[in-house]
Amino acid sequence: MVVLIILQVIGIQATSIVAVLGAATLAIGLALQGTLSNVAAGIMLLIYRPFRLGDIIEVAGKRGVVRNLNLFMTELGSSDNIQVLIPNALVWGAAALTNFSVYPRRRVSVTVPIELDRDLQAIESSMRAVLHQDERIAKTPPPDVATSRLTDKVVELSIQAWTDTADAEAVRSDLIRRLVAAVKTTSG
Repeated sequence: MVVLIILQVIGIQATSIVAVLGAATLAIGLALQGTLSNVAAGIMLLIYRPFRLGDIIEVAGKRGVVRNLNLFMTELGSSDNIQVLIPNALVWGAAALTNFSVYPRRRVSVTVPIELDRDLQAIESSMRAVLHQDERIAKTPPPDVATSRLTDKVVELSIQAWTDTADAEAVRSDLIRRLVAAVKTTSG
């Protein structure tokens, strides 16, 4: 302001200089709009903490372990150890942010198709035995085996069990393998 007043006193028209400075400020503001948006989102993420370092999250179509969070972006490590960098504006503005690590227990669900000519009750009993043998599966709420769908060729059994979050993927993988073996060995 002092410079503009001095220019006016010496007789130089300051209106054109003010117009140029205003246009330059607008251009700089528009150029920094995305960066400022990421900084604002980064501040919101740091204040509200929807996830922490080490959590497994899914956001903006990407899933991975949170490795780093700064004012500009969130770094995820994917399951195949690839670095995924997501601008914070996309993380904060995402329609949904899924945090797989926040609760101590997760439900594991598996669907198994069974041919219609098989002994459904024997297969269900065999599946329940598999569920009760696994120590990682919680006793309360109890695991469940239920009929979920019927087609002209198969009946689908839906198996649901609760386990610790850290064990969820391993339990699901083991259940699939053990349930398939149980179906094959059950007479029918």
